[in-house]
Amino acid sequence: MAHEEHSTALRQSVSTFGMIAALTLVLTRLEPLVPLVRDNVHLLVGALFLITALRRAEALPGGLARYGLRLGGVLSPDDDARAGGVLGALADLATALWRALPELLTEAAVAIAVCAVVFPPFVVAFYYWNAPMHPFVLAPQSDLLSYVATQIIVVALPEEALFRGYLQGRLHEAWPERRHVLGVWLCWRAWLLQAALFALLHFAVDFQPVRLAVFFPALLFGWLAALRGGIGAAIFVHALCNLLSDLLVRGFL
Repeated sequence: MAHEEHSTALRQSVSTFGMIAALTLVLTRLEPLVPLVRDNVHLLVGALFLITALRRAEALPGGLARYGLRLGGVLSPDDDARAGGVLGALADLATALWRALPELLTEAAVAIAVCAVVFPPFVVAFYYWNAPMHPFVLAPQSDLLSYVATQIIVVALPEEALFRGYLQGRLHEAWPERRHVLGVWLCWRAWLLQAALFALLHFAVDFQPVRLAVFFPALLFGWLAALRGGIGAAIFVHALCNLLSDLLVRGFL
């Protein structure tokens, strides 16, 4: 019986990634042809990731909590939530955010601590790898707050929900063996495979070998999700990594 459950978890993981990859490729190929897709491609892909992760996790025993997707209740509203149209939905969201605030602040603090350790060697490696010809110039995005919000909500949240929430969680159920990795019990195969699938999808969308480099931050995000038992801190680290990369590219290159 256990073997059958493990096989089912693996099949569902592979089929989910295959569906996501196919639909993502369709959307990105339609981008130059369809104005609606071109103007909203990142939002559409993000919605695809997030909705798939939530629906697949909800259909399994334990639901969102089992895969670390509740975010303090933001993504899992109470059963007695008010149903009063748009205003009622906004009120429910505000209530959920307020209740989740302590947990979200804790996850943000963990993310900042992780970044304080990871970012300095990354900056040094970036500098020596790219050998910039001029000193760093701080040149952030013109609308920095909007950019940061987009990185958190449209990019990091959907990608973490799908890859580090649902897929890594389901793969852990497919391969139950665990090993100690820097203080965290992980299945090596699940941890490495989610990162490989993450990198493969980035490469398939944009046929540049450099896109495969996202394999390495995906390992960090996966380790962090396992450490925290959820994707909260991983979302913040993911967004901050994107912000740092953008600042380094704009400032040095």
